[in-house]
Amino acid sequence: MKVLIVAGGLGTRMGALSEGVPKPMIKIFGKPILEHLILWLKSSGFHEISLCLGHKAEAVSRYFGKGETWGVNLEYYIETEPRGTAGCVLDAARNLNEDILVVYGDLFISMDLKPFLDFHAQNLNSAASLVLFASDHPQDSDLVKLKKNQIKGFYRDPLAKAPNHLACAAVWALRKSILDIIPTDRASDFGRDIFPQAIQRGLILSGYVTHETLADLGTPERFFAFEKGRTQ
Repeated sequence: MKVLIVAGGLGTRMGALSEGVPKPMIKIFGKPILEHLILWLKSSGFHEISLCLGHKAEAVSRYFGKGETWGVNLEYYIETEPRGTAGCVLDAARNLNEDILVVYGDLFISMDLKPFLDFHAQNLNSAASLVLFASDHPQDSDLVKLKKNQIKGFYRDPLAKAPNHLACAAVWALRKSILDIIPTDRASDFGRDIFPQAIQRGLILSGYVTHETLADLGTPERFFAFEKGRTQ
């Protein structure tokens, strides 16, 4: 299975935290967010990792190089124009036949990957398997309707406050059938565009619910709240 970390966003929501550095290179607990992700993937058995980059890509490649220091081999795909989370994955994986593990580069993850990968392998009729969790910020999350491990729909609820809404955790395993519906001529996003279209077209999406740590560090409020909570 190929592994892609999507880390090309502008990071505009991070404010002063991202001044001078791309969002995945913001340090938490003494290391860039991206470094924590690479070490987590390595501990999960992945040593060949591809990075989909855009904004300030050189800061990432200069820091990590080919990945020897971390015992991994890194490959870089650098977009020349914004392609969205789905578009950049398509560009990096267009000619692949194996399944793809996609992870977003603004996450702090402490999760045992093996049960999720086993879940994906067992659901051979699924076009994709998505990690789901009870979001503590449901008002700006991609929320899901789940029935017997099958995702039936996606929705947004800006007024949601209770943290018991199941949401996409931005970790997913994809099969080629989902890549086939990603447009080549415009930017697109998995949660907003591709996954809802997949359901409309009759493709099956499986949902894997976990209570392990999958922290979205995409805003200063979430970043500092998580950092404070882990150091107390």
